[in-house]
Amino acid sequence: MNNMANSTNFQNLASEIEKRLLIKDEIRESLLKLSRQTIKFAGQSIEGFHRNNWEEAEKKLDQAKNTLNKINNFLKEDQTAHNIGIVGVAMQEYVEARLFYEVISDKGLSEVSDLEVTDQAYLLGIADLIGELRRYSLEQLVEGNVDKAKHYYNLMKELYGTFLQIDYGKNLVSDLRRKKDTARVLVERTLSDLFVAQQSRSLKEKLQENNSN
Repeated sequence: MNNMANSTNFQNLASEIEKRLLIKDEIRESLLKLSRQTIKFAGQSIEGFHRNNWEEAEKKLDQAKNTLNKINNFLKEDQTAHNIGIVGVAMQEYVEARLFYEVISDKGLSEVSDLEVTDQAYLLGIADLIGELRRYSLEQLVEGNVDKAKHYYNLMKELYGTFLQIDYGKNLVSDLRRKKDTARVLVERTLSDLFVAQQSRSLKEKLQENNSN
């Protein structure tokens, strides 16, 4: 009798466990889908801003925000879902897109709590932002806007300088060290590009001055 009772009890427990695992699996599948959508929308938003297609870019940024909100709702149901790698990547990509928009719009950078992302995602998103600012700075140089290119370079340098103050993050946030090293290289290369552009502009101004005389 005791064995039968124990067996029946285990069957009931197993059934309950299976139900909970099924719910977790459904949440996982939903998070995978939403994370991919967030990454896609964030990337499309950044490309739109680079092409000066602001209306479409802002629309994609809103879509990325909406899918991220859904992700956070699922995370409230199951905190262990934070361990799903692509969720962190989605947050990171959204941070990059959102802060890129704020920088080129001359707005203040949103804080971690405002974006509803993890500290890790925020730091890695800013690291990637430095790369986008280099690209944007080079685009300004192509258009002949040396002063604007300098402005975005200074932002890159400021963000990188802030990264250098983070000691504990390199041990707690995977990939942070590599991204910091990459950011340093990007800052140095941008400075070199600006130097060449400045020299070219100075030479052009001197030639124009001589021709006018």
